Amino acid sequence: MSIYVITGGTTGIGAATRKTLLSQGHEVFNIDHKGGDFIADLSKPEDRQAAIDEVFRRYPDGIDSLICNAGVSPIAPAETIISVNFFAPIVLAQGLRPLLKLKTGNCVITSSNSITNMTVRPDWVDMLSNVMDEKRALEIAKTIPKEKGPSCYSSSKHALARWVRRVSASWATDHLRINSVAPGNIATPMTECMTPQQREAALLIPIPTRYHTKEFQDAQEVANSIVFLASPLASGINGVILFVDGGIDALLRSERF
Repeated sequence: MSIYVITGGTTGIGAATRKTLLSQGHEVFNIDHKGGDFIADLSKPEDRQAAIDEVFRRYPDGIDSLICNAGVSPIAPAETIISVNFFAPIVLAQGLRPLLKLKTGNCVITSSNSITNMTVRPDWVDMLSNVMDEKRALEIAKTIPKEKGPSCYSSSKHALARWVRRVSASWATDHLRINSVAPGNIATPMTECMTPQQREAALLIPIPTRYHTKEFQDAQEVANSIVFLASPLASGINGVILFVDGGIDALLRSERF
């Protein structure tokens, strides 16, 4: 039995991941803003620290894996997108790294396949990943109009994926692995809120593995990939951004890998 800490494990991809790990006999500690074993609003630095402190209190001998899955959608305010999607997983990963080191563990972070699309703003990505100043980033986020939510979302996830790649070698020197999954359009409570027009637009490019259907992928498909990356079976994988999008990224960027 291994000890897994997950954020956003109450619904969607996180819930499917948590249930899969529990079915395998592992212990799973869920940090979420509702329905979690520890309730925390990860947009707030004080709640992040409280969550880190609680994990240290519960598991002083270490944890096997940290799964940073919590995130918000493009319709959230820009400040919330940046704080939850970018800064929160990094703060938790860095804060819990000592516990992972005790058990030669690993970290898996949920990104998005939108990190490669045209909505990404390179200047916003650079601001986040090169400056790493949350207070300043949130000041700038206040000036981002609501209609730019998709760009803010994809840029936050791109910066997060970049961070994973950048730190993977330094994590490996401590015998730790860190990877990311990049899901596409997944059937979750987040996408259930889409209007018919939004859903039609999201499926404008058919998902290859769902061709001839009007379906999104299942959350379990992403959960299976997260569980694999977090397991000893993935011991040779580090610093990878694994696209779990039914082949959309390969369809649109077939010459890049």
